[in-house]
Parts: sequence; C-alpha cells; structure tokens
Amino acid sequence: MARRALRNYKVIICVVCYYLNSIRSTSACGPPKASRIIQKESKMTEKHRIWREEYHFANCVIRCDTRELLRDGIAQKIERRSFDLILYLLQLEGRVASKDELLEHVWGNHFVSESVIAQSIMKVRKALGITGKEPGPIKTVHRVGYRFASEVRKAIHSPASSSGSRRQPGPPRILWLPTEGTLDRPDLSWVRYGLISVATHILHGHGVPTVLASEAIRWHESSVEGPADGASAPTLAVLEVGMPVVHSHLTTSGDQYSLQWRMQLDGVEHGNRIEGAAPADLALRAAREVALVVRLQAGLQPTHGQAARFVEEALPLIELALTLDQVDKAFPLLAACTDMAACPLPIWAEFVLLLAQRGDDNTLACTERVIEQARLAQDCAHEGWARLCSAHHLLYRHRCAEAVELAMAGVALVRHAAPHALHARALLLATHVLATAGKVTEAAVLWREAAAVVSQHATHDMVCRVHLLRCELDHMEAGLSSAHGPRGPVPDASRWLGLSPLTASIQAMHSLQSCARGDFESCRRELDHALQAADNGGTAPVRLFVQLQRGNFLARCGDHAGLQECIRALEEPALRATPLAHAVARWLRARQYHLAGDAAQALTLAEAAMEELADLGIWCAEDQWLYVAQLALVAGNRRSARQWLQRLQTRHEHRPLQSRQATALAVEGMIEYAEGNASKALTLFEQACRLARGTLLCNILLFGLTWLALIDGRNPSPAQLLPAGQWVEGTREGRHVRAMLHNKPYWAISRREHPVLLGTAAELLPHRVADVGGSGPSCYAHHLPMPV
Repeated sequence: MARRALRNYKVIICVVCYYLNSIRSTSACGPPKASRIIQKESKMTEKHRIWREEYHFANCVIRCDTRELLRDGIAQKIERRSFDLILYLLQLEGRVASKDELLEHVWGNHFVSESVIAQSIMKVRKALGITGKEPGPIKTVHRVGYRFASEVRKAIHSPASSSGSRRQPGPPRILWLPTEGTLDRPDLSWVRYGLISVATHILHGHGVPTVLASEAIRWHESSVEGPADGASAPTLAVLEVGMPVVHSHLTTSGDQYSLQWRMQLDGVEHGNRIEGAAPADLALRAAREVALVVRLQAGLQPTHGQAARFVEEALPLIELALTLDQVDKAFPLLAACTDMAACPLPIWAEFVLLLAQRGDDNTLACTERVIEQARLAQDCAHEGWARLCSAHHLLYRHRCAEAVELAMAGVALVRHAAPHALHARALLLATHVLATAGKVTEAAVLWREAAAVVSQHATHDMVCRVHLLRCELDHMEAGLSSAHGPRGPVPDASRWLGLSPLTASIQAMHSLQSCARGDFESCRRELDHALQAADNGGTAPVRLFVQLQRGNFLARCGDHAGLQECIRALEEPALRATPLAHAVARWLRARQYHLAGDAAQALTLAEAAMEELADLGIWCAEDQWLYVAQLALVAGNRRSARQWLQRLQTRHEHRPLQSRQATALAVEGMIEYAEGNASKALTLFEQACRLARGTLLCNILLFGLTWLALIDGRNPSPAQLLPAGQWVEGTREGRHVRAMLHNKPYWAISRREHPVLLGTAAELLPHRVADVGGSGPSCYAHHLPMPV
C-alpha cells in the first residue's frame, strides 16, 4: 500500500512540475491553453498507468508491452513485422483478415507485394514451434486471407501489476503453504509445517527463491482464521505480485504415503500425485519438480557472447528433467541449446531422441550432425546413440529393416564405449526398436543386458524403463497376460515418479494384464490412471497409445460414449501431428461404426489402419488381427478374410511365434465356420486355444471354442466360461454365449432365416440365435460370437 501511494504521489508531483514549467515557458507569450495542459497531463499520467495486455494460447504467450513471444516460457526470436502480424490477427478475435487489410495495417502499404505476408506467416509459425504440414493456430483462408483459429485467453494486468509489481527476470519467489491432510498420528505432527523447510531447502538449491517458512505459516494462519487487522494485506500482495503458491495434501495408507501438490504459474495449473514410504522424501521429490517447472517457465535467456554459460546453466535442468521423466517439457530449452555452437553432445542426445519420438522431419539431419560431432570427439557412445535415434525414427516410417540394422550398429558402438552414461538407455532403446519390429528373441537378449546394468546403479526412472520394456517384450511374446497373474506389480519407482509418461505407459500395459485375467474393474481403473498420467505430463506418442488401448477396451464393453470421447481426444493438434495418429483415429472410428452396425464401413477403416499398424507389434496386438478378420466375415466379405489369413500365415513363417500361430489358426477356423465346416473349425480352435493359453487372446478364443462345442453337440456347461472372468458379464458376446448355455434345451429348435446346421445327438437342426442383452436380433450364422 505504501509503494502504491508513493507511486501516485510521484505522478502528481510530475504533473504539478510540468504545469509550472509550462507556465514559466509561456509567460512571455501569454497563458497556455487549458486544453493543451490537460492533454499533456493526460499523456503523462497515462504513461504511468498503462495496462499490460497478454494473449495466451496453447503453450505461447504474446506480451504487448514488451513485444515478446514466449513459447514454454522461453522468449523466441521474431522480427518486428512478424510480431505486428500475429498481434493484429489476435486482436481480430478470429475474424478473417484479407491480404489488402494486412498490407495496410501491418506494413502501411509501403510498396510491398503480397509475398511478404506469406513469408511473415512462415516466420511466425516457426516462432510458435509449428513444424511439418500442420498450419497451427494461423489458418489460411484460400484466396481471402488469414485468421487466428486457436482458443485465445486475453489477460489484462492492472497498473500495479505491470509496473512496480511486475516479476523481474529469473524465477519468481515461491510461497509453499503448510501441508494439509487428516494426519492423526502423533509421529506425523511435524509434517504440517516441517515439510515447508524441506521443500524450500531444495528450491534454494535449484536457484528458486521462496518466502520464509515463518512468513508462509503466518500468512496461512491469518487467512484461515478469517479477516482481522491487516489479514487481507498478504492476500492482496500475493495476487498483485503473481507469486506462485504451492498447495500440498498428504494422506496415508498403511506404511505408504501419498502427496498431492498443485501450483498455478502464469495462468497454467501444474501438479502431481506421488507416493512413497517417507513424507520428507515426497516433499523433496515435489520440490524438485516445482523447481523444474518454475525454472523452465522463467526461461534462460541466452545473451551474446555468453553461450557457454547458458549451456552450463541449462545442463543441470535437463538432467533434472530426465530424472523426473519430464524431459519433454524441456524441449524448448534443448532446442535453444542446440542452436549454439558450444552445445555439448549430452544435450544433443536428448534433443534428437525427442525429435525421433515426435516423428519430426528434421530427425535424420540432426542425428547426422550428432554423428559428425561424435566422430570428431572420438565419442562412439554418442555416435551409437544417434544411430539408435535414427532407427527409432525409421521404425515408425515403416522402414523396419533399416531400423533394425541401424539399431544393431548403434548398440555395437555403445557397447564399445561402455561403461557410459548412455549404456543402459541405449540398450533399452534398441530393445524397443527390435521388439516393435518383431525381433523378439534378439530384443530379449538386449533387455537382460540392460537390466543387469541398471541393477548396479538403479534410479527411479531407469527402474521404470526396464519394467516397461519387459512388459512390451511379454506383450510381443504373448506372455504378458499370464494366467498366474502379472509378471510383476507396478514398481514403487513408478509411484515415486507420479503422473509421468513412464507411469502412463506402464499403467496401460498393466491394464492389458488385468484384461487378460478377466478383471475388467482393474483394467478400467488402470486405464483411467494411465489417461490421467498421460494428460498431465505425457508425450504425444504416449497419450496416443493410451487412447488406443482405452478405445479398444471401451469398444469391447459396448461403451459408445466413452469411445466417442477417445475419438474426440485424437483431434487435438499435438496428437494429430504424431506418427500413427491417423491410423489410430481410423481404427477407433472403425470400432465405432462396428458398434453402430455398419460393418462394411468399419472394415474399410480398419483395413486402412492396419496398413500402418501391422508392422508395429507394440501398436498392433494379435487380437487386432483377429478383429479385422471378424469384421470381414460380419460384412460378408470372405475374400478379405482369406487375404488377412494369408498375411497371418506369411508373418508366422517369417518370424515364428506361438501367438502368431494361434491367431492364424483361429482366423482359419473362423473362415471354416462361415463356410459351414463347424467340426473343422472346432479342431482349429482347440489348437489355437492351447497355443494362446494365458494370454488376452485366449479369453477371446474361449467364447468361439465354447460356441463351436455347442454347435457340435458336445453339451458344454456354463462353467467352461469361468476362466474368462468378467469377459462374460462385461461384453455383449459373453452375455450371449452364457445365455445360450443356460438355454440349450430350447434354443436349437427355434426357426431362423439364414440356415446353419447344428450337430446334436439326434439330428441336424436349423436355428435362430436370439440376442441376449442387446438391441435387436443378432445372427451368428457366419461369424462366431467372440468379444474381439
């Protein structure tokens, strides 16, 4: 309050002095005009009370007063005209601006051609971080002009916040409030206030200033107790300064603790939920993440001639982001470092991996640059790492043979340099490439080597990476979903990381385990947790993978609304630019059409999606091959079903796996059933179920096997479906087969429109299958009731 009053007095004094000077200077010419004095005074006072405008959209902020464009908190280089252009489009609030209008208002018609507009648009998109063919928020209206199409939030800051209270360059001061929670145990009485000191100590170590613990406690207690003399002053001060406030909540469950924290910084909500065995460790972990978020948001500003110092300050932040599995948030900082000649190879290594994971077109050019620098430095470890990143990029461009060759070459180089900081991560990256390309045996060898290296110096993030790759390998070998339960629980390290990309991927893989055991409740819970983790801090590929698994599960359950929600989520620009995004979208839309009863349209979309997904084992499980064959039979297209069978048989011959053989046998049995050879189909399904025992595929095949046994007159009992667990009640086909088993004395004698022969002990009878628990009749004359 005192500062504000002093500032107002300064303005008044300036106005009075200016008025006296004006009288003195014009005394010889007579008194000044009142209108001129008022105009001068208004201009002077306006200078001291300018309102600061900001435009927030996506991960960018446009600051009008300082003419800054911030992306992820880092100021971007942008020319004057380009800044004027984006600011003008923002001020139009979505209206289309013609080219003539832009030339007049931005360039002032200074004899320039329309080509300058396109050039400036390109520079603006580059500053916004838009790459590839995506137009980003600036949309081109053909033959008309341009408009800003993204959702924009306009923020207007008061004179108090824009002048005396504006945040200075560097990290803002953090107010860490006392920890909330119902902690009745006497040994935890220290937690409420004690964790503040723990957190502030870590924040100071990372260069983030904080409010003193005593001041934070006093501020918190005064706000809780209600209005008192001066009680509202701290609240106003915090709001004016824009000081980030960290709220935390601690809960207990046995000997485990869960700490949830949240903080709002520049209008963006940040937070996490982490678990561990000690409250102090959780506070340390939370404080490190808060420090990372604040430092990245404040941004390191490179100055001329200080490149080495800039990189030196950036390196600890990047290492911290890697340890917390938040390296994707440091991408703008990585990009700024790689623009400098002094950028070291460890920073380049993280940058090219992110490019490869994003499917960026510049990946191969950047990896070649890293290879060149590594050779000059005689650093074969980073040369091998660059080759592995190239392999990852080529893998998702469907150049699997080249990817496998590059991955093996990269691993050889990294092994030659071992021990090295990249050794274990390089082995795991190669494991992912080989497993996805179908080289499961070779990938398993690399995984065991990586696990041995990590066990010597285990960190939370590396433990999670090893566990995730084991899940992927088991998934490819069809051993993921063991009948004896999952191969291992979610590691404690994953709970320590909280809502991160690694956690999202692990939860998604464990949901497949639960689904295979017939535990749909756990599967749904794990998918929800995976989605929350992916949305909180997941990279685009991780979010895409989670949506794919979630959509498959919801489609099996017949959840139209949930499936539509998954499809809408894929429309986000960040996801649309991800490799395989279009394939996943087509796949889920095929699921949607199938639920709606349009099998022909569903088949068209599913076949188009499989052309992109078929070579990528992690993204294309065996049940997806089964689903396409089922769609073809439902649509009455046996020719398409036979073509998929041929591809399955060729795939198994090229790389023999039990799961692949089981899928091929099952599809062959489905075709035989459609052609009226139920006995032969039953024999094929018996073989397929033996090969797929203990997998998710086995539960699906069980319903087909039971149906065929019923058709063949073997009199199966409802107990035969017990191994499927909640697949029976949770899917439409499961409910149907169960009802048929309960009503088998009566269902075979009903009439039907399309004949199918039923083998019974006495004679062959026609039948009509009544739908149970669904909408309308469903005839399984030409396809089996399997919940694919």
